[in-house]
Amino acid sequence: MQHRLLTTIISIAAYITVGAQGTCIINGNIADSKLSNGKKIKKVYLTRKNELGQTIEVAQAKVKKGKYTFNYNLAQDEPAMQYTITGFGEEKGIKLFVEPGEVTIDTQSASNATHSTVTGTETNNLYNEYKAIATNGNNAAAKEIATLRERNGNEWIESKEGEEAVKRAIAHQKIKTEAEQLKFLIDHNASPMTALEVEQALLPKLSSAYAEQILKAMSTLLQNHPYYHSLRNKVLSNCMKVGSEAPNISLPLNNGNKTHLADYRGKHVVLNFWRKDCSKSAEMMTELHKLHELIKDKQEQFVIISFALENNTAAWKEAIQSNGADKEGWLHACDGADNNSPAAKLYKVEETPKTLLIEPEGRVASLNLEVDEIVMRAEQVLAGDLYYLDNQEE
Repeated sequence: MQHRLLTTIISIAAYITVGAQGTCIINGNIADSKLSNGKKIKKVYLTRKNELGQTIEVAQAKVKKGKYTFNYNLAQDEPAMQYTITGFGEEKGIKLFVEPGEVTIDTQSASNATHSTVTGTETNNLYNEYKAIATNGNNAAAKEIATLRERNGNEWIESKEGEEAVKRAIAHQKIKTEAEQLKFLIDHNASPMTALEVEQALLPKLSSAYAEQILKAMSTLLQNHPYYHSLRNKVLSNCMKVGSEAPNISLPLNNGNKTHLADYRGKHVVLNFWRKDCSKSAEMMTELHKLHELIKDKQEQFVIISFALENNTAAWKEAIQSNGADKEGWLHACDGADNNSPAAKLYKVEETPKTLLIEPEGRVASLNLEVDEIVMRAEQVLAGDLYYLDNQEE
């Protein structure tokens, strides 16, 4: 009896563990399996973007009689994220949110898969509601233009007056649509879809001050989600100035570990973006050696982080050794993405070297230190002269 009870408890515990991890079952139906080249689609791929924006294939499925299925097991505490089903030729594929539950994808034609319908889980259904706002706005604009045509005739609609009226109708509906979309997103501020859409669709249209307000409106339930972190970094980047909070970048280190800039809160951070074949970076490297001599016994107060913009990580590691820069208190990071590095984009690195001083609370103290300033600024800070507090931009 006790043995059966123990077995039952173990089975329930195992079920709970699987449930906590979750499985996303994706069932696809393709009415017309022919691609634009006339061939039938035979296989589809479930893909996602990694931190560097690169496409990663996570699963594949065979298409049989227009049907396919993915049974994708999510990792423990893995959040809902947007994935893409590809394999449709040059088409961008089918976007969907992968989360525990069952998703149904209905595709009329494999040659036009981007217009598929995705339903079944909370975030995907919410995303459909959001997209419907734009569709309704387009339909309303078309209806308004049709009314103008019916009332005034084709000749008028093609006149200068008519063209202006059409432009006004389109602009009117566009403004209404964007306002409705923003309200919808704020009303659903705990959804990962909201953070993703604000970053991708709305952020480029918003002023820095307004973007900060949108960020503050996000639910605290979302603040551990990767999309929230990405949005927050973009807002911080757009608003970056002396005295503002520095974006929290990932730091893939040369020893194989990975940390984040925020891990060094409590210390002054000298953040240096450089290239191994850049002469000006070499000059800065010489100055950083002098800085290291100054702060090597004060590592509780200071840390140097050199972030290399390179695509050859092996050559980068060799450069660290040849420069004699592999020292305690001097960290070396590189994501192998060269100019496409998310860190470089967030810090708006247009040329190297670019060196910033970040104070212990994570605020930017200096945006771009010159070679001859590095040691001088460090000496000021160590002497208790927090010069930057009197030089914050309004």
